[in-house]
Amino acid sequence: MDKNKSFKWKRELTAWAYVFGASIILSAIISIFFKFNYFSALRAILGIVYVLFLPGYIVVRCFFNDVDWIEKAALSFGLSIALVILSVMLSNMLFNIPITALSNLLVILAVMIITVLTKSYQKQILEFIKKLAFWKKNK
Repeated sequence: MDKNKSFKWKRELTAWAYVFGASIILSAIISIFFKFNYFSALRAILGIVYVLFLPGYIVVRCFFNDVDWIEKAALSFGLSIALVILSVMLSNMLFNIPITALSNLLVILAVMIITVLTKSYQKQILEFIKKLAFWKKNK
């Protein structure tokens, strides 16, 4: 890995550490001023990040390489909203999975894992598609 990529990863991990630390501090402030349980406030804040940012961020990180950080943030929010709504609704309609907190958590996790696997096996998928196109053409 060259030095520039190493610096990018280090900067990105530092940013995620700041987000996690800020969510802990924010949940402490919310629990003090609004008399919420600390863990329920932390759960709400991390849930918002998990649902509204993380799925889109993984898609942007995997498939859009040359975008600025502000574009990454905007695309992450927009794609997360679209991906979460579509994946939860499709899983409910196609597989009759009830819409609950646990099923939403697992469906969103599955979407993120499928995205990462698609990126990691991108070359093999493209070769397979080319072979299928060649086979259909010669048939």
